[in-house]
Amino acid sequence: MMIVKDLIDPQPVATSIPDAPWYVMLTEPQQDLTTVWRLHELGLEMFVPVLRRRVKTGRLGKNGHKVTRVIAKPMFPGYGFLRYGAPLSSVLATRGVRDFMRNEEGKPVILPNSAVQSVYRRQMQEHYEFLKRSQFKRGERVRIDADGGVYAGLVATVDEVDSKGRIQVLFGMIRHTLRADMVVAA
Repeated sequence: MMIVKDLIDPQPVATSIPDAPWYVMLTEPQQDLTTVWRLHELGLEMFVPVLRRRVKTGRLGKNGHKVTRVIAKPMFPGYGFLRYGAPLSSVLATRGVRDFMRNEEGKPVILPNSAVQSVYRRQMQEHYEFLKRSQFKRGERVRIDADGGVYAGLVATVDEVDSKGRIQVLFGMIRHTLRADMVVAA
């Protein structure tokens, strides 16, 4: 069974990163994504490119099928990009930050904006490809994720799929079916 959540429209996206150089930052193991939020709370901008992958959970579904879920993994584990101009001392004191990548002279490595933009475009292309592979088909059974409000945990059958990533599902109720519109997510 697949999981239904909120999803953005699967359209190619142009980069929205303004022109400025970036530091290459090293993060603690498994702290890439949480470090983004900690630095954001300080008013700093960090970019950690992620790839979405479908992984097995180790459980079997109702019909004996392996249950999978989608997770976001960093494209470069242990690395991130921090907007140039931030005070380095406050960044290094942040939990999850290990250090900056340094050159032979011991100075932090600075990447041009064009390099980070190309990584951003690659991430968006990977996301778009993932969404195209994750399309639902009519008649497929899905389980509504915990974010599905009153429908959370229910199993439904896909009735219609539109071009914007929205699906219409049918819930089997006592003696009748109930239609509901859902937004699909990876």
